[in-house]
Amino acid sequence: MKINLRGGLLGPFLESTLICLTAVLYGLNAYGKTASLPFYEPERIYYFMDEPVVTASRFRQPTSQAPSTVLVVTDKMIRERGYKCLVDVVEDLPGFDIHKHIGGQAGGTYVIQRGIWGNNKLLVLKDGIRLNPENGSNLVYGNQLSLGDLKQIEIMYGPSSAIYGADAYAGIINLITKKVKQQKHAELQISGGNADSVDGHILVQAKPTSGSFLHLYGHAFSSNGFDLADIYSDYHYHMPGDGRVRFYDTSQKFEIPERDWDLTLKGGWKNLKFEGVYLHTSQPTNIAAPFNTGRTQHSKDRVELDTWNFRLTHSLGLLKNLRAITRFQGQIYRMDPHSRYGRKKFNNYIYERSDMLGLEEQLRFNYPKGKIIGGFTFKRISTMPYLNSRKPFDKGDIYKDFPVKEVITSDGRHLSVGPFKEYDYWTYGAYIQSNHRFGKKLSVFAGARFDWETFTHHNSFNPRTGIIYTIKKGETLKLMYGRAYISPSAYFRFKAWVDYNYAHLPPSVFGRRLDPEKVSSIELNYSRHTRRFFLNVSTYVSRSTDSILEAGRFIKDVLLVTETGMQKATVEIADNVGKVTNFGIDIGASYKFSRAVVANFGYSFINSRQRLRGHSFDGPKISNHKVMAGLTGYLGEHFSYNIRCRWRSEIHTNPTNTVYHGSTIPGIFLLDANLRWLNLLPGLDAQLTIKNLLDSKYFTAANESGDPTNGASLPRVPQDPFSFLIGVSHTF
Repeated sequence: MKINLRGGLLGPFLESTLICLTAVLYGLNAYGKTASLPFYEPERIYYFMDEPVVTASRFRQPTSQAPSTVLVVTDKMIRERGYKCLVDVVEDLPGFDIHKHIGGQAGGTYVIQRGIWGNNKLLVLKDGIRLNPENGSNLVYGNQLSLGDLKQIEIMYGPSSAIYGADAYAGIINLITKKVKQQKHAELQISGGNADSVDGHILVQAKPTSGSFLHLYGHAFSSNGFDLADIYSDYHYHMPGDGRVRFYDTSQKFEIPERDWDLTLKGGWKNLKFEGVYLHTSQPTNIAAPFNTGRTQHSKDRVELDTWNFRLTHSLGLLKNLRAITRFQGQIYRMDPHSRYGRKKFNNYIYERSDMLGLEEQLRFNYPKGKIIGGFTFKRISTMPYLNSRKPFDKGDIYKDFPVKEVITSDGRHLSVGPFKEYDYWTYGAYIQSNHRFGKKLSVFAGARFDWETFTHHNSFNPRTGIIYTIKKGETLKLMYGRAYISPSAYFRFKAWVDYNYAHLPPSVFGRRLDPEKVSSIELNYSRHTRRFFLNVSTYVSRSTDSILEAGRFIKDVLLVTETGMQKATVEIADNVGKVTNFGIDIGASYKFSRAVVANFGYSFINSRQRLRGHSFDGPKISNHKVMAGLTGYLGEHFSYNIRCRWRSEIHTNPTNTVYHGSTIPGIFLLDANLRWLNLLPGLDAQLTIKNLLDSKYFTAANESGDPTNGASLPRVPQDPFSFLIGVSHTF
């Protein structure tokens, strides 16, 4: 193992380390002298608490009565386990398959919930504000999805278009920020580690008057990354026709730096509230395609993305039990025009953007035995689709430099390509949901939503319904059904790029029309909790139809007509060709032995089958079995620990995978730890977070290992070795 402390981040790292060591010395000197120390207790359970949640129904209710399986991760759990970003959280949850180092262009990290692949299929919110790009591109899971200002994270499983509309497909993750409770409050955290990593955030809250509040949060992360070409220098793969090939060309420099930051601003006065979230990520575009690009990953082969989200909310009481809520919202999403990935003889610049303005009007009615929520919403979206160029983009509304002007098919048809321009469209939705109690034990819920848009001229009707039966206090049984959809986005409808003898073009060039992707799910959930014990069991079946694959159809032996001549090529287009059936079980349990030991356990089984062009095979990128286990506890008044392990069985690949040919990538076992020294000085804590404690070399599925193409990328992606962050936090 090599620990790289060179580079421009050495100073901040040493500074944070010295601060931490100094704090330890002062803390040991002050130990026993503090008159009154807080008595820290671990959470009574792991992440299955009967906490109040808002995500499942858009109103506050206990988790046990929510019309969905919802897991809760509190801010205390985040600190106890040393989570730094959203990926850290979800890889410890049942029902998720996680694949890191895919590249920013493809989503940063693949986050797959219950076998439904695609970072555009899991809706991520912050206080209900959508963070996914409105143009349908993948949400990039990087360190810009930070956790420093959160009260809790609510993870909702299952289709939810009935209440949230398009893209609430596999499930929802809602990041809930801390409420402003004190007149003045501030938090500061900074840490540093190997790979020249630095992470820090600041949170300031205030209540200027009795009827107002202010919440300011800023976070930044920087890392130069590990030299995977050096760490995995002895690893090879076999490529048909090329024989034994190295993963990376060690004669070239390998760089995977990441620079992320995010800001959150919230303020309110009486019934009026403003919220804004800004996300920035700068990541390598695709570190899984070095031999295809003809060079090892360079720091300039990267993508930079910015997303601005804002919302203005007004709440008005109409009657005693009737309230109207008006939300004006917007989003600005940009890919930097200089983002690019390299090819053998040229650079590919990539660009996309979208803007959204919308309005939602909602009515909430409470009556003695239940609640009814209904409303309507509309959005105006303007988007420039994902495009590729040999030179940097300008910021105009029409792209004139795409090299292919016309396509000549094998049967002699002449098809025009482009022009690529900005597209404007509207989306409309209307929804209603009712929760009703029949006595103390039984409640039912039902809801539906109708959506229509002017872009694809598709409409979609999505219901959800279910029964919640309280067996006895602390023991609940739920039966739930739901449906969801994703409308074909600008990303799939207009994405275009071209290589020398291969291209991706819009399906409309060849007269093909994309239909919405659809999923339906039925789930049975059982939960029981006491003061010391918690058990949560969910079993489910889901079926996705009309799934859109970027390389869903191949058109061979066409001529690409450019300004300089013609070239023979194969063209891939997006198409509705996928069907996926998933069934499985998720189990979570926790038991508190004492203040010093709380044990937690999670297990997931999934059988995922994909059907494509008449062939059926195991769902790529999926492990059938996953186990999570850990211990958390407090020793004395100044020390807490968390040790957790994750094991997953072999990862299925696609039959076209160039190494595994539809078999499996070996499974992995990982061990992480988090140690904290509490209240070294009043309000000052220190923390050491370690990942991959055993320094294991392992792989996850790459971009193309689940896509039935010609295997143009690596069949597997090497992962990071042992890493650590050490730092301090202070509450003022």
